Amino acid sequence: MPLLLVLSILGVSTHGGEAAAATNAPAVSATQERNLCTTNLTVIYQAIQRYREDRRDLPNWLSDLVPNYISDARILVCPVCRRTGRIEQPPLADPKLPSSYLFEFCPVPLGSLAPNSPHRTRREWKRRQMGMLGAEVPIVRCRHHYPVLNLAFSGQIYESLPQWEQGFTNRISTEALSAGSLFADDPPSGQPLRFPSRDGKAKAGQLDLTRFYNVTLSESAHQRADDTLASLPPGLRTLAGVEFDIRGLIQLGSRSLTNKTFPEQVINIPVRQKCKRLHFLHATSMGTARDEGTLVAAYVLRFAGNEARLEIPVVYGRELRDWHVLRDEPPLGNELTVAWTGTNAASTAEGRSIRLFKTTWVNLAPELEIQSIDFVSKKAGPAPFLIAITAE
Repeated sequence: MPLLLVLSILGVSTHGGEAAAATNAPAVSATQERNLCTTNLTVIYQAIQRYREDRRDLPNWLSDLVPNYISDARILVCPVCRRTGRIEQPPLADPKLPSSYLFEFCPVPLGSLAPNSPHRTRREWKRRQMGMLGAEVPIVRCRHHYPVLNLAFSGQIYESLPQWEQGFTNRISTEALSAGSLFADDPPSGQPLRFPSRDGKAKAGQLDLTRFYNVTLSESAHQRADDTLASLPPGLRTLAGVEFDIRGLIQLGSRSLTNKTFPEQVINIPVRQKCKRLHFLHATSMGTARDEGTLVAAYVLRFAGNEARLEIPVVYGRELRDWHVLRDEPPLGNELTVAWTGTNAASTAEGRSIRLFKTTWVNLAPELEIQSIDFVSKKAGPAPFLIAITAE
């Protein structure tokens, strides 16, 4: 990058090498610098939102926002850095323009941060953090203040220690949010993928849940190792009249689930299409007959081009039940659709079967494009899990 361009963006005089702010303007206090930086972050967030609306994705770097979404590149430089000349350093430095802001969703490989998956990117890591914590995960940070300024994915601006994760230890440990932990289940380089590859014949309507899976079909999320969905055939399968892409499951936490590592929500499952119906293949664990009528989960739909959201409630006994047939449960009502039944060693030992349910949501506004879906636990007793979603 030409030196004169760098100096100009940083606000440094090219006639004598002195900072313009130091010679031509009164000193700015630390509070004023922080307030000006907050203004910059607000402008950057608005630009990112416009970029997302147009491109249906995030930029790779903040410089991708210039000039179409941010007309003045100086917005990418914190006032502290105008005074000191410091900017974000490699490997996280923006490759195109000087920037003092760390764009957390950049495509930089994780390297030693994720020993099993060094080629995974920072963007993939942050998306997994969002699956655990939600939209409070920073999308942009300014590390030139103390406390550090964070711009959350939600648009909130908040202060934190240099390791922002320490502010959320009342909800989840910093270790659980680390790249090493979130990609710990990836096979070491050169070994087969943990989840089967997506069938090349899969259509856009069979939503790709690969990066959201947290349990394989042959693994147990419960106390018994033989209590699995290994008997469910993977791949493209037609169940209850709908073709689903079946290769793993997304297990959410609940009040009763003893394994506390499962997230309370998984957000931003891409849809990016219009549809007349959504079909969900799902069930719960830890359910009982006493849970009939209990709200256990929700699917939150977000629409493209606006802030509209719609919540589809998931009620025990209406949309789904426990994946094990329970001896004392009421008869199946007309609203419940069993899409698949099978057995495993645990269910056979108890003389019962296992099952999955299909729920169909009819879209009353099929002309609107659905951008994404959040899968959210209501933290009741039953622990909801999702196998597949098909848009029709």
